[in-house]
Amino acid sequence: MEYDMKAKQQRTPPLLSDFAPFDLLEPPALERITASVRPIHAARGELLVQRDDRARGVHLVVDGDVKCFVLSPSGSEKIVRIAGSGAFFGEDAALLDRPHVVNAQAMRACELLLVPTAALRAAMDASHRFCTAMGLHLAAASHDLMSTLQLQLQLSSTQRVAHYLTRLAPEDAEHCEIHLETDKQTIAAQLNLTPETLSRVLAHFVREGLIRPRGRRGMVLSKLSQLRTCAAH
Repeated sequence: MEYDMKAKQQRTPPLLSDFAPFDLLEPPALERITASVRPIHAARGELLVQRDDRARGVHLVVDGDVKCFVLSPSGSEKIVRIAGSGAFFGEDAALLDRPHVVNAQAMRACELLLVPTAALRAAMDASHRFCTAMGLHLAAASHDLMSTLQLQLQLSSTQRVAHYLTRLAPEDAEHCEIHLETDKQTIAAQLNLTPETLSRVLAHFVREGLIRPRGRRGMVLSKLSQLRTCAAH
């Protein structure tokens, strides 16, 4: 235990330049934005952002997982995205100077860096490459969100689960073992399903011989071609 404590004390703080697209900044611009960055240590379950809060800047996840979600009138969660290590969130509200439209909560102990809005805008003004990269990131985030909405509006619950599972497998595989990214309740919220519906669909796939559970989050996908067909029709 004493060794672990010393290791933590001697650990080098994360550098903004270790993460894209901040690695595109020239040293002077990087030094200016780094000087304004504030480290955040979040415990599991801690709310980092609440809907309607005024955005203070962009949160960069150094280590951990953060779920961005909205609540229905009944109180159930709808997960918009999960930001893992190297990802950031809140950039839309920060750059538009508008309140956040989602909540953000640490799924486990997390280390983050908060980049203030003014510093982010100054860096975008100082570097064409960085500004272009941020624009591409925002476009990709918007495209991913629209794709997710399309899947949820057009696909049945069975198709959504099949699509989720096949996304975790290599494209050309017919049989493979996967590890679920998170717990089933969170997966259900990502797919806009109830946990009970997710369990029923998975049980159906087991009966059909398409999947086999293995351990707490492990799963063998036995007939990927059939799962892909199920996801598409």
